[in-house]
Amino acid sequence: MLDLTGYGRVAEFIKLTDRMINEASKDAIVNAACMLAIQVGHYQRKFGTLPLEDAIELLETETLNEDQAGWVADGLENLAVAIASIKDDEKPPTVQ
Repeated sequence: MLDLTGYGRVAEFIKLTDRMINEASKDAIVNAACMLAIQVGHYQRKFGTLPLEDAIELLETETLNEDQAGWVADGLENLAVAIASIKDDEKPPTVQ
């Protein structure tokens, strides 16, 4: 059964994004980071500045509550979409 709680989602997105990052070229990761930066910039212009302290605190914590796990899962989902959206010409073709 699929675990759609914050904890279940964050666990799955950690595995997915780790795999995607390992398989992507450096240029693809740079382009994905630029895409995410543009999205954050757009959000901030529309709704106001995002507090960076909260994100830093999450990176440094050893445990997450359900709400924090959901927040991290949402962010990792955005990262996965950004990486998947970038055409990666340097990635070698895979054999099926």
